[in-house]
Amino acid sequence: MANTRRMNRLEELGRVDAERAHTAKGARNLRDEKRRIVGELKGGGIAKRGKGIAYKKGGHVKSMGKAKRGGGIAKK
Repeated sequence: MANTRRMNRLEELGRVDAERAHTAKGARNLRDEKRRIVGELKGGGIAKRGKGIAYKKGGHVKSMGKAKRGGGIAKK
């Protein structure tokens, strides 16, 4: 049986937990990597962070035109 995506993430998290950083930059990299893996385990995924969500829903987010904003139409 092949490993599931979750099993792979858990294994990767264990590896990051066991690894030791020798410098401040290494510690920051391990902390960032652990945060990324935990986010993926919680269901966040890379595509759901930041601008990636716009692409997941069908493309780049464009600014709305006047017609969509109601520009030029007097509202009561």
